[in-house]
Amino acid sequence: MAENMYSAWLMAVAEDELMLAGIVAELAQTFGTPRFQPHLTLVEDRLCEEDDLARQLTTVAAGIAPFAADIQAVGTSDLFFRAFYARFERAGPVLELKRRAIASIAASAIESFMPHVSLAYGVEDGPLKQAAAREVEAHLTGRAIRFDRIAVVRSAQSIPVEDWTVSVVIPLG
Repeated sequence: MAENMYSAWLMAVAEDELMLAGIVAELAQTFGTPRFQPHLTLVEDRLCEEDDLARQLTTVAAGIAPFAADIQAVGTSDLFFRAFYARFERAGPVLELKRRAIASIAASAIESFMPHVSLAYGVEDGPLKQAAAREVEAHLTGRAIRFDRIAVVRSAQSIPVEDWTVSVVIPLG
């Protein structure tokens, strides 16, 4: 069943993705946690056909030009997939993309949407995590991240992080 599990990720432009990937790599080395491609999840863990999701996402992306969103804060939590993250305001194009995704792909409560790009998974709480969060927050807060595409990704909580693969890329606009 896991072979037909997909997610939809909003992806940063290459330069911003490279910068975020550097932070992911550094935190993964520091904490011994998985490396992954930085992304903002619009739809997660969908049992579907890849081509069907790509068609739906083409409609979701239509008419929304590439855009920038400012990082509001860097946060941490005890949730594995949200252990360390950069949070964005729930507004503008990112909110519109989520609304469209909810309407056409996966019904969910918009109130629970917290736009963020994870920077580390599975980091245990403690002084080192909090110190790293303060350091990354000083570097990232207020910085604009530019987004230009949505990716169909073979990923789910049931699929090991190292096996996640981008299969289709849909440009915004």
